[in-house]
Amino acid sequence: MVKGRASKGLLLPPSASQNISTEARLKWLEDASSFFVAPSPSNKIYYRVILDALWPDGHGIPGPALTETDIRAAIDAYRASEGKTPYKDVFRRMRELQGDEGFTSILKEGVRYQLTSLKVGVKREPRAKPPTALWKKIKNDADFRCSHCGAQEPDIKLSPDHRVPRDKSGTNDDSNWQPLCEQCNILKSSSCQGCELNCFICSWAYPETYKAIIIADDNKEQIRRIAEESGLHQSDLVNRILREHFNLKR
Repeated sequence: MVKGRASKGLLLPPSASQNISTEARLKWLEDASSFFVAPSPSNKIYYRVILDALWPDGHGIPGPALTETDIRAAIDAYRASEGKTPYKDVFRRMRELQGDEGFTSILKEGVRYQLTSLKVGVKREPRAKPPTALWKKIKNDADFRCSHCGAQEPDIKLSPDHRVPRDKSGTNDDSNWQPLCEQCNILKSSSCQGCELNCFICSWAYPETYKAIIIADDNKEQIRRIAEESGLHQSDLVNRILREHFNLKR
């Protein structure tokens, strides 16, 4: 996912054909598709379907801004042609295309996506999973619970998650895996988008050490009011209060 790029006005007006021939479009799609690093053949097909949808024949670049519904419909139409049911992981494939596959020119604003250029960036190491024996040990050590919310199998299904995301230099080392339920995995992915804070002291990456901080509602209102009166961002006010508190304690 393109980090920190979901602000209003991000997407560009779609272009006319710019005299780009059908043959030139197809050649770019073929060339782009031939260098996918994903090991899964089916995922490569879904990436191609997404690119086809984002750059339809007869359009120039920037392409049209498509909604999530449009993207899902394109993949479901392909699956229907193969006699398959609708697809669940459409936007996981989109995130991989934008991240692992280097298509950072696919920008997202709200629920819309747009291919803004034909440039393809550096690809990442293909997504990996921990070896079966390691994954069993990770789950067993966690008592088969989600590291973040504590929900336990078999009530939920656990998936391996990189504590430090790969796009923040996270590795496939044994120590960088944790078990998360599907809901927490999605929430963590959203929280990491655009975040520039230190992953190694993050409650999403290391929930067993850095617990999520919950502020009571009445305190939130106090913070909001005082920050507004002081012309400060609420986070800046809270950090100022904490620094003063800990300095007094020394």
